[in-house]
Amino acid sequence: MRALLFVVLLATTAATASETVEIVFENGDKLEVIIIEENHVEIIVNHPQLGRLVIPRNALKRPAKEKPGLFGTGFLQGWKRNLGAGISGSTGNSSDASVNASVSASRSTSSFKGNFQSSFFFATSDGERTTNDVFADYQHDFLLSDSAYFIFVQGRYQYDEFQAWRHRLSTSTGLGYDIANTKTWGLNVQLGFGTARTWGSEREWRAEGVLGFNFNWEPTQGHELTADTTYYPDFNHTPGFRLLSNAAYTMGITQIQGLSMKTGVKNEYDSGQPGKNNSLKYYGNLVYDF
Repeated sequence: MRALLFVVLLATTAATASETVEIVFENGDKLEVIIIEENHVEIIVNHPQLGRLVIPRNALKRPAKEKPGLFGTGFLQGWKRNLGAGISGSTGNSSDASVNASVSASRSTSSFKGNFQSSFFFATSDGERTTNDVFADYQHDFLLSDSAYFIFVQGRYQYDEFQAWRHRLSTSTGLGYDIANTKTWGLNVQLGFGTARTWGSEREWRAEGVLGFNFNWEPTQGHELTADTTYYPDFNHTPGFRLLSNAAYTMGITQIQGLSMKTGVKNEYDSGQPGKNNSLKYYGNLVYDF
């Protein structure tokens, strides 16, 4: 037990002598204890089975500090932020090169969840552009107290040089429900409506429905699997629809704090798209939290 105490962390930094608090070990083990006494050097606790324990304070993991704002300002203070980038290329019978980049930010509080995602894909083959697109997406979930229900509002912009349209803007809102929401995995469903407009081959606003599923799983610390798919039925041109799907796996690089490797796929199907209806992208990049 003595060796175990050197990898201990304290989940609560202040408590009264009679209050039960939870101590969480770095390997995931937890203990419910009562703090008897504490100072700047150590804490003394009592456990129903293990009895009296003295834990050096320098063996405790300090609570994570709230992320400061960008460049010393209050902008995005408390948000988890990261940058990602990846490149690839080949030479031989043909010369190919590609680059992808991403920026994301998210925050979860007792009253809301915010999630911003953006990415850029660019590729050439023998000096000719074959891919050039970018998108930015933000979803804001208004949480309804302790209810599993929430209200979502979402906006998305997309540019793609090789579609019949060049620009697409869409907005949506509706009701969501958390089917599962634990420390290691979550699943929710969203149902609502929205509008979308493209600039290029056609110039009109379309009314759409929204039916989406979002899944996340953290099998171990530093590893995360995310997947989502959203179905947008086109009310103006039934039975037309759009289907957006994403899946990604992120693995932390333990040697460098804040750095991880991410691989994933993105797929967009549009039944009303002239020519090729499906657009599939797969990528790998390094991601840095800042």
